[in-house]
Amino acid sequence: MSPIDADQIMQWLDQAHIPHYVCGECHGIHLNDVQSMEGVLESRLFVEADCLMFFTELEIRPSMVMQVVADLNRLNLTYTYLKVFVDLLDDSMPRLVIQDAIPHNAGMTYAQFQLYMENCIQATLALIQECRQQSYLAGSIEPSSSPRSAMH
Repeated sequence: MSPIDADQIMQWLDQAHIPHYVCGECHGIHLNDVQSMEGVLESRLFVEADCLMFFTELEIRPSMVMQVVADLNRLNLTYTYLKVFVDLLDDSMPRLVIQDAIPHNAGMTYAQFQLYMENCIQATLALIQECRQQSYLAGSIEPSSSPRSAMH
């Protein structure tokens, strides 16, 4: 079985009808459908020597960081295909990083790749939806609160 490379992965993405592009800034293959969703900074697939690595980064509202961190254990248990963690940098907004990896150094078939991508994308989309509902993401609308009565 021949080694998996980025060209093979892009052919398989085309075959699976998963829109993608390579940006020139990184060696990742960007996934259009996930990356175009509100709150998503980047969604990429990296072809490494021994594995495929799927990453999606969401921009977290700064006021929700503690709540997201407190929810990480539950999120990781709920979305078993994914590894979810918070990335805090001094020079940018907080991020929720969604990651998964699959080894390919023993070989991989198109069917295995397609199943891997379907699982990653479906779980990621469900997690993004949940983060929106919880108002974790930048740009999310705050849950409506009951109207306050004016004090006289």
